Amino acid sequence: MKNKILDDSFRIFIVIITSVIYCLGLIWFLEPAGIYSAGITGLSQIIKNAIDTGANIDPKIVPLGVYTFVLNVPLFIYGWRKVSKRFAIFSIVSVIVQTVCTLGWIPVDPVIEVFNLPPLENQITYAIIGAIFTGVACGVALRFGTSTGGLDILGQVLAIEKNISIGVFTMIANVMIAVIGGVFVSHSWPIAFYTCIRIIITSVCIDKIHTAYNYLKVNIISNNVTEEMLHELLSMHRGCTIIPVEGAYSHQRKYDLIMVVSGYELDKAIHICKKYDPKCFIIVEPVKRVVGNYTRKSIV
Repeated sequence: MKNKILDDSFRIFIVIITSVIYCLGLIWFLEPAGIYSAGITGLSQIIKNAIDTGANIDPKIVPLGVYTFVLNVPLFIYGWRKVSKRFAIFSIVSVIVQTVCTLGWIPVDPVIEVFNLPPLENQITYAIIGAIFTGVACGVALRFGTSTGGLDILGQVLAIEKNISIGVFTMIANVMIAVIGGVFVSHSWPIAFYTCIRIIITSVCIDKIHTAYNYLKVNIISNNVTEEMLHELLSMHRGCTIIPVEGAYSHQRKYDLIMVVSGYELDKAIHICKKYDPKCFIIVEPVKRVVGNYTRKSIV
């Protein structure tokens, strides 16, 4: 119970930090340059801009955070039912942090003065930096089994139930946001192009950091395979094959444990093995395809 509380506390800390980083990328770089963010935040920007322009009202009257929160509530409920309650709770914490950060109290002008780059004249620079901020935030959040809310929740459901790549889903959704926001709301093809650049860079950052559904083959060579080690490895709900082997130099009898895990499970598997045999030899290699009884699971 103590370990579970510590683990959940650490994940909530990750949620808060990544949500703040995401918001800074949005507030300091994307919004000033008129570039659309990803997922629900980008959709919130579209709706807000359309309402502010159509109704000719001051953009400060209804902050972006209000739209973001309202649109995230149905996804939170959906994630609670379809993914897991813990994942949904982490997501709503992220949404609350984002809502607070996007209520208009974080100053933008000091950042513009430090960089000495007028945003509308340097949109490509703002798109790149903003993309790095948001991409790193999303990637780190997903890597630790949490999310920044929004379409991450829907992406997890599709990955688990329909075997659809999270990257493919978010790419399609974000391209639609770029086209609708840039062309039909902002009436600017350059905005759409800059948003697409932002999408590509963000996706690269997420793919480099988040490896939750990459297949990995793990070979654990150990001469101290115990029932306790096997029990903990099997508690991950992954199969394990044991092959007797012999060291070429020492001619010592050993065992080769073979497992296929997803990227987010790798650290846990290594920790278990090192716990029982600190000198075990572990080989990790990517697997392109798995045929057979391999179940995708929720990341929490």
